[in-house]
Amino acid sequence: MSRRASSPRRYGVPNSESAWDSVDYLLDDWARERPDLDFAPVGVVTRMGRVREHLARNLAKVFAGHGLTPADFRVLVNLRRVGKPYVLPQARLMEALDLTSGSVSLRLQRLVERGIVTREPDPNDRRGSHIRLTEEGLRLFDVLAPEHLANEDRLLSALTDEQRRTLADLLRHLLVSFERPQSTTADALGLVLEPAARARARRAVVGLSDAPGLLVAQVDSGPAQLAGVVRGDLIVAIDGEPTHSTVTFARLLDEMPGGKAVELTVLRGDKRLTLRLPPRRSGPGPKQTEAPVRAKASAQRKVNPQQRQRLK
Repeated sequence: MSRRASSPRRYGVPNSESAWDSVDYLLDDWARERPDLDFAPVGVVTRMGRVREHLARNLAKVFAGHGLTPADFRVLVNLRRVGKPYVLPQARLMEALDLTSGSVSLRLQRLVERGIVTREPDPNDRRGSHIRLTEEGLRLFDVLAPEHLANEDRLLSALTDEQRRTLADLLRHLLVSFERPQSTTADALGLVLEPAARARARRAVVGLSDAPGLLVAQVDSGPAQLAGVVRGDLIVAIDGEPTHSTVTFARLLDEMPGGKAVELTVLRGDKRLTLRLPPRRSGPGPKQTEAPVRAKASAQRKVNPQQRQRLK
């Protein structure tokens, strides 16, 4: 018998309880207990957290079989992917692992003792050191990497190839918004943009409507300035398609044919405006072509006729 017969259910909870996960039970309870609140984000955020816990636990089993922790494997990965001679300054490795100096030192010491990496003095910094992957470390990576990748593939078995691509694309949209607090995705337009989450927070502080979009943090000379875009505008659509992320913004710009005017829908305060960007040139943009042309013309003014012929 079904736990509850309510239908249709909120938050995309399936009608058949046999298809529910643990988060569906939460959402179904909250839909009953607090229908005045929107628990939709729980369907994404809580699921991501619980999936991460399952993945971490199952990935760790493979590493443990080789006497490593997931953190140890990350050291091997970062050294191996830079290519020969598989060496990085400790400061750069620390940055790649997003750890403090003390934490990295403790982790490296275990790997040094096992002969997986070596720590060498940095010739350019007496206080620094270089971390190098040893032959044993390279051998261990070559054994472990295929096993690890096969394990990851098994853990994603519930998804088709198309579903995996879709999920990866959606996660890219979300991750970029955290990793790049300011994006120059729109650099060709003369714009610096802030992600939707930050934009919503900034608008809430000044009492503006809660609307997702990309906040214009800076306008330089370029097509956007010519179209009338100003700092503080919220770009909510390009040619009518919503732009909640810089990934979408970049894709839409890339797909725009040359010679076609582009319409930006923006909120200026709470006033909706449509701004028309001048048609894009076909082929390389001005930043790729005009600067070399100007540089060549400047050089030609400074050389004699024989040299000018060789420049042509």
